Amino acid sequence: MGSVAADEYFWFPVVTIALAGSMVLLCRWAFSKAKGGSLVRRVDTTPAARDSFGLLIDVRTVPSYNDARVLVSRLAAFRIKATAARTDDGWTIYVWPQDEAAARGLLDTS
Repeated sequence: MGSVAADEYFWFPVVTIALAGSMVLLCRWAFSKAKGGSLVRRVDTTPAARDSFGLLIDVRTVPSYNDARVLVSRLAAFRIKATAARTDDGWTIYVWPQDEAAARGLLDTS
């Protein structure tokens, strides 16, 4: 068995505290405000224009997020790919062009 020198008892806590301090500084920099140059992506919470979703076609606009999720789930039950997005008018349900007629028919009957 090897012996442990007295200076090893000193350097281990010093190195551990230095590594923990550097991790704290790194996390503080990474999650700082945009002014500090954060690496974490900021989420834009402003509503989008209804026509800014490319090929997707809007089929219905509802006032709340929960209503939008219910409609998206109903469309998904019939294998219609749909998504909801926050727009200037509320929450809008979007589908692909080939599913537009089926989605409108399903949402109009309910």
